[in-house]
Amino acid sequence: MNRTTITAKRKAIRTAASVVFAMLATAFVANAHGQEKSAAELATALKARYGAEWEIPATLPEKVIACEQTTHKVMIFKTGADWNDPESVVWEWAPYEVLPEDQSKWFNHVDECKPVLNGAAILCTASSGGAAMIRMSDKKLLFLGHPGGNTHSIALLPDGNIVTASSTGKILCLFVTPEERDEVEVTPVYKKYELDGGHGVVWDAKRKILWALGSHDLVGYEYVGTKDAPELKEVVRVKLVGTQVNGHDLYPAPGYDALMTTGKGINVFDPETRTFETVANMSGIKSVSLSPEGVTLMQRADEEWWSDKIYFGDSKDTVVGQRDGARFYKARWFVNNDFSDQR
Repeated sequence: MNRTTITAKRKAIRTAASVVFAMLATAFVANAHGQEKSAAELATALKARYGAEWEIPATLPEKVIACEQTTHKVMIFKTGADWNDPESVVWEWAPYEVLPEDQSKWFNHVDECKPVLNGAAILCTASSGGAAMIRMSDKKLLFLGHPGGNTHSIALLPDGNIVTASSTGKILCLFVTPEERDEVEVTPVYKKYELDGGHGVVWDAKRKILWALGSHDLVGYEYVGTKDAPELKEVVRVKLVGTQVNGHDLYPAPGYDALMTTGKGINVFDPETRTFETVANMSGIKSVSLSPEGVTLMQRADEEWWSDKIYFGDSKDTVVGQRDGARFYKARWFVNNDFSDQR
């Protein structure tokens, strides 16, 4: 087989892989949004859980994903296990094990972690400016970027492109992801958009809007253009007031057409009416997660920005898991995100 034939064959394989990836990233509806509960129902459910006395149910998601800033790892733990036992760690990604030093330091203080593509991949960012998408099965990097500026969140768009939010520098960064390659290469920033205190980004598959949370605004962007020449077009801007200010976490809740936010308090955002409802006036909540069964997981800072524990959020301060010496930043139930993926 000559060089031209080999090159053509490799190109065909890469193209096929790129098409498969785009198909995975493009939403197709299995759960009709008409069956989802409302933002008002979510607010009621969270109020009944947060800071209240309730029995932890026997049925919980099997895994918790967490940002651990002592070791700069993304870690997935067994629910109900002793997290000091090495057997409790079912998956982890350590950037310094797979990246050269000049790139691995971008992932000091990992601060965002969330499953995408039905749990087939993990999105993560770090305060030192790194952003990545890692395939679960073999830990291959499907995306590597350096948006910089204290990067705090990341979202996968329907065509496989990626957006990140950074608090320092007031930037959203849009990346045009290349076709899958054998060797990891850094994807350059394609475009930047200004957002003061950017801390959260979530793709809304129903409305085809990217929601971005900052210190003073929640902004909605239409995603227009093409895969190779995309654009974010601002169409909604909601001013944050009261407990909404200093937006920190933005995340969907399974079974609800709504988003949860944290800032000076815990809030629920209704993307249809574009209004907020306050759940609790409580600062220091780094992330909020809800299981499909309606069980809360709320990561609270006990020491500056961290805790060695992850909490359910009930009045008894019941612990989901604890690990000696850990500095957990954000944590989430490892469950599908149908709000964005719509599997």
